[in-house]
Amino acid sequence: MNTLKLVSILIVLCGVLSLSGCLGDGGNTLSVYSTGSIYKTSTGTSYMFIDRAGISATSAELQGERLEVGDRILATTTIDFDNQGTQLAQGIYNATIAGVHKFDCKSYTFDNSISSFASDTLPTLYGVEPFLSYRKDDTILTFAYVKHDVENGDPSSLKLVQPKLYNPEAKTDTLFLIYEKGNIKDSKSSDYISFKLPQYPSDTDINVVVRYNAESSNLSTNNGDKTSKLFSITYNRPSTLN
Repeated sequence: MNTLKLVSILIVLCGVLSLSGCLGDGGNTLSVYSTGSIYKTSTGTSYMFIDRAGISATSAELQGERLEVGDRILATTTIDFDNQGTQLAQGIYNATIAGVHKFDCKSYTFDNSISSFASDTLPTLYGVEPFLSYRKDDTILTFAYVKHDVENGDPSSLKLVQPKLYNPEAKTDTLFLIYEKGNIKDSKSSDYISFKLPQYPSDTDINVVVRYNAESSNLSTNNGDKTSKLFSITYNRPSTLN
């Protein structure tokens, strides 16, 4: 499994998506550099749901990785739609999946002992499209970020915290994205990270506000105070996914 090197955050953020030809025509291929989620068939064969393309694919390379259901990966996937042969299942395309990099997918934590927001400042935090993903069993947010490397001791950490219970009457929730930089050194590294959100009611528009600190970000910000920036998203999970 590849280790993601420090690269331009714009490359990490944007990825590459190219489509040749049209459905039903010759030369119909798709090549995409994207994040995705791992699922498995009833026989235990792994396949990837590609976030940027909205389709599923599998490959011999993917079977060689130690991956579990729900894992998040970054990879380059190439699909030749005109030469599929026997498919694993309907809607799961045969592909070449290269450069697999697994990254963290963490659950949010509930901690009502946190009365106010406090966090070290991330060098860079970018929302990755699709930023909000409704998966089969959960809903996730995905970021690309740059963090400080540490000299020694505990590594840096990034966590999503719910400081108080969701208010169903207000239909809003505020979460804290908390970064602890540790004993830093001059170098930095980049990666992706996904967070599982709380299970809010389905088929309901819910305003989720996230407070964070970052020197650079593509997220909509509102500098309401001097302790953090914030952005908001509308959560509405279809009940058909439950």
